[in-house]
Amino acid sequence: MKWIPAARSGKWWGIAAGSTLIVGAAIWLIRFVHMGQAFTGVHAFRMLLLAAIVSFAFSTAGWFGARWIWGFSNVGLLAGLAAMALYGSEKTGWEDLISFLSFLMVTIGGIAVGIVAEVVAAVIRYRKIR
Repeated sequence: MKWIPAARSGKWWGIAAGSTLIVGAAIWLIRFVHMGQAFTGVHAFRMLLLAAIVSFAFSTAGWFGARWIWGFSNVGLLAGLAAMALYGSEKTGWEDLISFLSFLMVTIGGIAVGIVAEVVAAVIRYRKIR
């Protein structure tokens, strides 16, 4: 994982900013293009704010050195976006809520897998030192 920046590197904030733009655009595309919702500035701003909070939270974990959490959280985020697009394809009314909840659940699953991977990596490092 040498391509991932070192802990406490300023590159993490650039990654967070880039991730904010990419995730925000993906959420906008899913909501306003794929699901056919009417564009409203308030909703677009809230979605961009959600993307910023998630991206900066994940990059903060990477900045602290939890690179496994960062990696698996981003994988969960991408899978959550895919689930959001998948479940939001029908237009019966509940799909926007279901798609958003599936996005959150899959993203939280990615965070959980990242935490488990980080704990396993820490145990392996601890056993090598002892």
